[in-house]
Amino acid sequence: MDKIIDISNSKSKIFQNLLKYKAGDKEEGIFLAEGEDMFDEAYKSSSLLATIVPNIYDKRYVTKKTYHLKDELYRQLSSYKSLPKVICMCKKKMSDISSLGEKAIYLDGIQDPGNLGTIIRTALAFSYSSICLSYDCVSPYNSKVIQSSKGAIFHLPIIKEKLINIKKLNYNIFITSLDGEDEKNILSLPSKSILVFGNEGHGVKKENLSLGRKIKIEMSGIDSLNVAISASILMYRFK
Repeated sequence: MDKIIDISNSKSKIFQNLLKYKAGDKEEGIFLAEGEDMFDEAYKSSSLLATIVPNIYDKRYVTKKTYHLKDELYRQLSSYKSLPKVICMCKKKMSDISSLGEKAIYLDGIQDPGNLGTIIRTALAFSYSSICLSYDCVSPYNSKVIQSSKGAIFHLPIIKEKLINIKKLNYNIFITSLDGEDEKNILSLPSKSILVFGNEGHGVKKENLSLGRKIKIEMSGIDSLNVAISASILMYRFK
């Protein structure tokens, strides 16, 4: 039976917990995702734990557990100026190094949540097996990452690991660098390959540059591209 829990008090323990989930507290295994498209993707991936709806709501967003909030509380919970029809409470699904697969993406120190979300979305579109993050990357459960991934975060393994530990598993590592060779020299990626992209301002860390074959995208008029653009070009190139 569907269960609707009414919350009208900002001091209630349930509402305070919802605010923690919005903040993405590291200790919590739950995050919030906003909007109809996120509801659909969270449901399909079995990540949906509960839904949160405003004062006037669409019945199709009532699930086995639904929190019904007054509009002023719902507004506190949402990151949007125009309120979404539903906010989803979802369980985090961080994977480990065993989930890398045959053709993965490694991100070294990515800080912009929009870049991370876009790369996750593109990796899913071009059939990459997973996304691996260095420990200093922005959280994949940042609200802007979730939204810019357009739900791809629900369908792709997300891993945190050091690149040197991946190297020990005999992966073929291709590292983007301004002093790398032209990517056209590589016809296709061999099995068990990793494409590495670095921080927006500093690129791949110095200690990681020696762990693989350095490549670059030949260009003129400017020496670099936004990391999400570079990643998209190479992911399409080697898809």
